[in-house]
Amino acid sequence: MTTTRRRIAHFSAAGILGVTATLIAAAPAAAHTGVTVQPARAGAENALATANAEAESDSAGVTKVQIFLPQGIAPGDITLESAPKGWKLTTDADSYTVAGPALAVGKDAQHKVRIRQLPTSATISFRVLQTYDDGRTDRWIEIPSKANPEPENPAPTVKLAGGSDTPPSAAPTSAAPSPSAAATASAPAPAPTSAATALDPVSDEAGSSLAWLWWVLAVLLVAGAGAAIAIRQRRKSA
Repeated sequence: MTTTRRRIAHFSAAGILGVTATLIAAAPAAAHTGVTVQPARAGAENALATANAEAESDSAGVTKVQIFLPQGIAPGDITLESAPKGWKLTTDADSYTVAGPALAVGKDAQHKVRIRQLPTSATISFRVLQTYDDGRTDRWIEIPSKANPEPENPAPTVKLAGGSDTPPSAAPTSAAPSPSAAATASAPAPAPTSAATALDPVSDEAGSSLAWLWWVLAVLLVAGAGAAIAIRQRRKSA
């Protein structure tokens, strides 16, 4: 192979490696913690949610999984169905936690909870904190959006059939207006003050300013005329 061909081959290989590295870096991170819901239907009662937190540490076991609930689900609506041996359920103001003895290194932490009733929204997201026995915490808390549909650490999101995220329109009110409101509505409105009125030169302040301006201009004109006449007379006498 000639030197030129070797250089071409070298640059081609380097280019392929560079493109490959760029694509790998740009690829979104896979969600390693997932939640499934059955039935995945808006407003469904006694739905079963399965959360699977994949172990991502080579040296520590999972000890705790805390899940922050979406709007419309209260911690009191949660009942533990199954969890790793020795793990218990506790609740907080906006989340629930299942925790217990550390699992074996590399073992996923899976548990199931019963939800009294699902919200009526189209999607629900569960933000997850996954803790290991060495203190490490994986945070799957970024909710996908139109601006960022594939975040680096996405929160598990479930689509609900028949749900809607559009708020209902406000119903018109037919209540009669109060007497004070009726009196206010029947009273003639004061004439608006326009910009032209605000800057009217006939007003006292504006008139005074213009009068002084005219006096100054008159004095300057007279002084200028006198100076011009004096210069002409000097030239004639010279």
